[in-house]
Amino acid sequence: MSKNIVERYLVLKNKYRNYDTKYALKRMQAFRLATQELSRKGYEVALELLGSINFGIVDPTSDVDCILFLECDLHKDQGSCPHHCNNLTFVKTEISKFVTKRLAPESFNIDYLDCINLKYVEEKIRTESVLGDETLFCLLFYRNIGRPVNRPLFIPFCDQLEENHDFVKEIIPWASEALEGYLNTNQHRMSFNKYNERIRARGLSLPEGLQQELQAYMEGKS
Repeated sequence: MSKNIVERYLVLKNKYRNYDTKYALKRMQAFRLATQELSRKGYEVALELLGSINFGIVDPTSDVDCILFLECDLHKDQGSCPHHCNNLTFVKTEISKFVTKRLAPESFNIDYLDCINLKYVEEKIRTESVLGDETLFCLLFYRNIGRPVNRPLFIPFCDQLEENHDFVKEIIPWASEALEGYLNTNQHRMSFNKYNERIRARGLSLPEGLQQELQAYMEGKS
């Protein structure tokens, strides 16, 4: 792969964000405020949002897919907290309560696709034991494909990983394979049809350049 498929994904994502709906902007604000509220309570968290909100084409019933980053000393020797982790459970509950209350009467699901413990990430980087670590691969992968909330919490780790040339050599083929697998799912392909329909429903037409970029991306052209 390629670098080309990653570049095309990023270009496409940025072009679709020109069509950000008011629902996308309201949700981004709600999630930002939720992380700030948790910080005041002593819980440092961040998110990478995926799916429709990542591309900005959101309607009132669109679900939110996200990756959760948190600092958990209870499981700092693990890349991801177990489901029974009290910190993880509390953070998820508080985010859902805050966002649901702020955006009422909208009703939608928040699906946590993955969770990364930044205490684990911090220790791996400190001890220079980053090579071959899939949690760190995922961290950098999510940062590149998602839409961040509270980016300053985790971006220093991403910057340090990107400065490690041996790590970058490892992650490029891994990330390429992961993105190509995502590209080939029916759900991903159907999502773009849904985004385009929502744009047209607002009385807007798709620019020729966007249609060409989408076609090239879906066909995996270099």
